[in-house]
Amino acid sequence: MPLSTILIWAIQLALVVHVLKTGRSRYWIMVLIFMPLIGGLAYFVIELLPEFSGSLTGQRAVRSVKKTLNPGADLRQHEAAWNQSPNVDNSRRYAEALMDSGKTAEAEDIINQALKGLFSTEPTLLLLKARLQFENERTAETIGTLETLQEQNPDFRSADGHLLYARALEAGGRIEEAIKEYSAVSGYYPGVEARYRLAVCLEIAGKSPAARAEFESILNDAKLAPPHFRKSQKTWLDAVKSEMSDI
Repeated sequence: MPLSTILIWAIQLALVVHVLKTGRSRYWIMVLIFMPLIGGLAYFVIELLPEFSGSLTGQRAVRSVKKTLNPGADLRQHEAAWNQSPNVDNSRRYAEALMDSGKTAEAEDIINQALKGLFSTEPTLLLLKARLQFENERTAETIGTLETLQEQNPDFRSADGHLLYARALEAGGRIEEAIKEYSAVSGYYPGVEARYRLAVCLEIAGKSPAARAEFESILNDAKLAPPHFRKSQKTWLDAVKSEMSDI
């Protein structure tokens, strides 16, 4: 038997022992036995990685592996929690799970049920509703929902919500207003996306020199950034390079 195979099974056995000692679900034993390499990786990402890292990247990895191994589990879990207690948090989580599953009509119904009475202007629900409207190309409704959110919750801050507002303005043809909002959100939005969209919007407005200057600034800043930043922002940095070749 090759040494690599022996090593893989040794690791799998150690993970099975870890499952038993820590009282984790016996479901993992079956996964580890019948899916030696993939099962071990999944166990590490889902069960062990969160113990060492609470990073957003780690959380996304966990969700991705969970969906692969047990598609629909999150939706069922959030549906059960909502049926038991349809409060704001459970409504938001259930609606998000429905949206991730492509069930946008059902998601909107859950959101609208939650946006009543004392919670008719609850900001996280309004933001989720705006996201759903934008994804369904209901631009004017998106803008209206986000403006209501800000009017009713002046202290609420969300970089994602601010970027969504700028995108909705751009999609609605309100380019100068979009540039103003992109300029504001790009100052604190994590990553490159907001600055990239600002530069694209400047180009649409016929302000090519300003657009090129912003694209160049993005790339220059990226050169000085840590390698992990460039790796995480590769999609947007590649998009910047592609846009610059067309200016």
